[in-house]
Amino acid sequence: MNEWGVPDWRDATAYVGEPDWHLARWKWEFLRRRSDLRKEFDSKKAASYEQDEAWTKIDSTVPFSEYPNPDMAGFCVSTFLIEPDCPAATRLPNPRIGNQPSNCLPRLNDSTLTKVAKRDLPFDSGFYRVDCDLSRPIEPQLKAAKCALKSFQKEYAGKVIGKRRHPEKWPTYLRVLDARDAGASWAEVSEILTYSAATEQNARDIHKQALALCFNF
Repeated sequence: MNEWGVPDWRDATAYVGEPDWHLARWKWEFLRRRSDLRKEFDSKKAASYEQDEAWTKIDSTVPFSEYPNPDMAGFCVSTFLIEPDCPAATRLPNPRIGNQPSNCLPRLNDSTLTKVAKRDLPFDSGFYRVDCDLSRPIEPQLKAAKCALKSFQKEYAGKVIGKRRHPEKWPTYLRVLDARDAGASWAEVSEILTYSAATEQNARDIHKQALALCFNF
């Protein structure tokens, strides 16, 4: 492992993933390789730790000695870099540690519900609004809404659009990211490609795809 807790990119056996890794953990593996998030954590960890200590002087339910320090799993700082359009900050744990508690991992953004006033909702082409009756069971309403929205989307876009993920490529993506971060040449990176021809152009393309996943998992 290097200083950021990632494997030696030349060791193929280190890039197989774990069978119990869920999507949030995979997302974290890509996020923690972002240089901006690494800098963000290091620049904020001291102040955040001091805030934790100050808070225990107000609420001593949990003694400060039981709080994780910046070098431990579970310690987080706040950041807007992961979700810049979200009004609330996201928790950012130490990028040097892959195995973080689930409640510290940045949330997945497959869907987002936002409470807004009806008059503020734009009704541009391709937008539909679904109202829910809070006096009735929610689950049947969501099921019916999902069915209706799929029908509307198929009519509007010609098909039901889903977020396509390719988990079989993720280990290679991570390895390529680590290789370039370690200073490997494109020729060296091309030699570790597992699902495409070993060319420098393919290495560049796959690196670009891997970088994109770091910002939009």
